[in-house]
Amino acid sequence: MLFPDRAIAIFEKAHQLIIPKIDMLTNGVWGKSKERAEELAIKLQRSGLNRLRISVDAFHLQFIPLEYPRNAALASVDAGIERVTWNVAVVESLDSRNRYDKKTAEILKTLEPVGIDAHIHRVIPVGRAIRSLRRNLKQESLAGPCTGDPIFEDPLTNPQCITIEPSGEVDICWHLPIGNAKEKPLSQIMRDYDWRENPIIRTLVEEGPIGLVRKTEEGKFRFQEGRYLNKCHLCIEIRKTFKKSRKR
Repeated sequence: MLFPDRAIAIFEKAHQLIIPKIDMLTNGVWGKSKERAEELAIKLQRSGLNRLRISVDAFHLQFIPLEYPRNAALASVDAGIERVTWNVAVVESLDSRNRYDKKTAEILKTLEPVGIDAHIHRVIPVGRAIRSLRRNLKQESLAGPCTGDPIFEDPLTNPQCITIEPSGEVDICWHLPIGNAKEKPLSQIMRDYDWRENPIIRTLVEEGPIGLVRKTEEGKFRFQEGRYLNKCHLCIEIRKTFKKSRKR
């Protein structure tokens, strides 16, 4: 939404192609002005956007005043966008007593008059979350296959959501590519995708990240069980090793 006209043009194209679910995840910063939010929400609804998730939690509040996402939500509901919800990240749960989740619970209480539901998901242990929240995140078992992403259910065997990186790489999970849209049409990449044919993805589905440990080159990855918070954390760290090897 830094480039709303471009975003709206993409939604219009998706609508023309009869894509049934057109979903946008946003921090709602475009709600800084009520008038502008109302103008954009009408354009978004007319473009075919039918699902809108607006991020609100203790982490976003550090950078974005609550008034912005509130304005965006109210304008979107008034414009008739079919499903508008809050997208909420928690460390443990809304009932937890850590300072982040307590603050997030307070935020949602404040936003109750808007009258929309909240989709709650746990913080994914990557990037800054590892450094800032490690003391608050509980360690989980590393054993077993991947059972699904915290947000998008089962992206490995039945991907319902993709990310296209600036490089063109098409990711089905955190920096886990299945092709490059600059080299092959996206429709073909999705049509040809079979998790059984990708060695890394097949290992994740059948064995989980622990299965990737044995696939690393000798001395390239030092497995330390107590270091990883959960399977996602381990998976991301191991695949960094694979990425460095490919660059060489």
